[in-house]
Amino acid sequence: MNAPIPILHSPSSTRSETRVVLLLADGVSLTTVSAALEPFQHANTCMGRQRFDVQLVSLGDDDPTTQSGIPIPCDAAAEAVLALCNTIGRPDLVIFCCGQSMDTVSRDLLQRFLRRLLRTCIPFFTLGSACEVVAGTGRRDGGKYAAHWKSLASLEERFPQTQFDSVLYSSDGRVTSCAGELATFDLIVDFIEQVCGPRISNEICHHFLASGRRSGDTLQFLAADAATCKDERFLRALDIMTENIEAPVTMAELAQRIGLSTRQVERVFAQNGLPPPLKYYVRLRLNRAHQLLEQTQMSLIEIAVACGFENQSSFSKNYKRAFGVSPLARRNMKKPVQAVPSPGSCT
Repeated sequence: MNAPIPILHSPSSTRSETRVVLLLADGVSLTTVSAALEPFQHANTCMGRQRFDVQLVSLGDDDPTTQSGIPIPCDAAAEAVLALCNTIGRPDLVIFCCGQSMDTVSRDLLQRFLRRLLRTCIPFFTLGSACEVVAGTGRRDGGKYAAHWKSLASLEERFPQTQFDSVLYSSDGRVTSCAGELATFDLIVDFIEQVCGPRISNEICHHFLASGRRSGDTLQFLAADAATCKDERFLRALDIMTENIEAPVTMAELAQRIGLSTRQVERVFAQNGLPPPLKYYVRLRLNRAHQLLEQTQMSLIEIAVACGFENQSSFSKNYKRAFGVSPLARRNMKKPVQAVPSPGSCT
C-alpha cells in the first residue's frame, strides 16, 4: 500500500486553517493547476469557511504561463514565501506545480528554493517534473518517486540509484511525489480527507463527478493497449515485456512465464487485433529508445544497449524502419517526429 501522506505537526498546524502554497513554474499544465486548486476551494465551500488558505506563488519574478499559453496571476513570488518559512506565518504545505518538462531557468530557481525549504520542517508535494529536481538533490538512499510514464525512461537512466514508479503518487518521508495532470486531483483529495475526514472528500468527488478517489499506488497505463485490452493473458505478457526492455526475454521464455505455449501466445495477440508478439516487443523497445533520444543526451550506442539491441547498427536499422529517419537524424532535427503508434488495439 502507498505510504501515508505526511502532514505537518507543529504549532502552526493547530490553527483553524491550513496554509497551502501552490508554487507555479512556467510551462505547468493548466489541468495540473486546476486539479490542485479546485478541491481546496470546494472543501472551503462545503465547510462554509476558509479551512484551507491557498496562495498562488510564482517561482520567478513574473507570473507563470501555462503550457497552453494562459498566464496565471499570482499572489506573491517565491522569495516572499521563503522569508516566512521559519516564522509563525510559515505555510503548512508547499506544492510544486510543474509541467512534464522544465526549462533551465525554472529548474535552477526550483533547486535553490528546494534547498532552502529542506532546512525547514515543512512537507511538500512535487507534481510533474519537480520530482526530477528533488532527485537531483542527492539523497543518500536515492529515494522513491512517482513520475509520469513519459518521463520514466530518461529518469531511470539519469538517476540509477533512485526508484521511479509509474503510480499516481507516492510518499517518501517529507516528500510526496505525483505524476501530475489528473492524478493531482486524487492526491489533493487524499490530503483533504486526512485533514477533514471522508465526508468532505466524498462531497468533493461528488461535485466534480468523479466516480471515486484512486489510491496513490494505482498504476499508470504504460501503453495505450493496456487501457483498452482487458485480456489478462496479454496484460501479463505486456508486464513482462515492459520490465525487460534492456535484456529482452525470448518468446519461449515469455510463453513459459505466462503458462502458455508460444503458439498460444501468438493466438492471444491475434485474437485481440495486435501484431505478432515479437514485432510488438520490438516496437515497445523502439518507443523507449525514442523517449531516450528526445529526453536525454545518451549516446546512440548507450540507447541501443538500454533498449536491448545487440549493436548500434541493428538499433539504427530498426529505428529508421519504424520512424522514417535514423536515430542520428532524429537527434539533429529541431521538430520531433511522431512516436510509433501504439502496437495495436484490442477488438
